[in-house]
Amino acid sequence: MPSPAHELSLSSNETHVSQTCTTYGLSSTQFHTLHKRCAASKATAYCPYSRFRVGASILTHDDQYIDGANVENAAYPVGTCAERVAFGKAVTEGHRKFKAVAVATDISPPASPCGMCRQL
Repeated sequence: MPSPAHELSLSSNETHVSQTCTTYGLSSTQFHTLHKRCAASKATAYCPYSRFRVGASILTHDDQYIDGANVENAAYPVGTCAERVAFGKAVTEGHRKFKAVAVATDISPPASPCGMCRQL
């Protein structure tokens, strides 16, 4: 069973969205904005080898959104996951506190973040 910190929240289930927002202190607007932004971020993925697009969006403590997408390299595993791209951008822009992160893939159910991204 996933821990609450790694819970799968389905944006199509408004009851689940409401419960998730209450649990993590997010508004419904923030949840849906994260969902839309991470899904849109997939379009910027550079994944010519795997063709596995991933998008991520982070909501910072000061209510800013930072997006990222996976970037592959021919020398596996030198590619960078969408979550790490988004967090790298956030940190280099001066952000240090985060409320939430959303991740989108093209598969159902969505893929879980890798171990490296969970540790980050």
